[in-house]
Amino acid sequence: WRNEGRVPTLREYIINGVASSGVSKLCTSCFVGMGAEIATKKAFEWVTNESKMMNAGCLIARVQNDIFSHEQFEQKRNHVASAVECCMKEYRVSEKEAVEFLWKEISNAWKDIVEEYCQKPTLLPSTDLTDRLLNLTRLINIFYDDGDCLINSHLLKDHLTSLFIDPVPL
Repeated sequence: WRNEGRVPTLREYIINGVASSGVSKLCTSCFVGMGAEIATKKAFEWVTNESKMMNAGCLIARVQNDIFSHEQFEQKRNHVASAVECCMKEYRVSEKEAVEFLWKEISNAWKDIVEEYCQKPTLLPSTDLTDRLLNLTRLINIFYDDGDCLINSHLLKDHLTSLFIDPVPL
């Protein structure tokens, strides 16, 4: 798209973004070493067959990254259009309206996660595995709580301090 100078539709972008977000790869790597009873063939098929929960986690990661990195980083260089730009162009809306729309998409993705996690537990491979995806997706919210912590790692300082230096006593 970048080489063609083309801004894809939001749907095209999301399909590609979900596949390239890295969440499914991180989730799969979390399975390694969990034992054959947990990390079964069914579990790996669940990750690779794009379940509703996995797609939602990937969408949350991609879109939150795009929202926070859109203005400060990605669009200051020759880069593929972000979800924000795709939304602005396709729906002919302002940046603010596009961001609001994308936050609604993130909210809907969380609803998909909750639905599959809570309402259809028999269809899921194991709560040990789905918990990994749920927690990775929660981690995305921490990464972007005060801005883009993946770019500005100093923003994670308070989170890491409270976790490792000053934890809540049990």
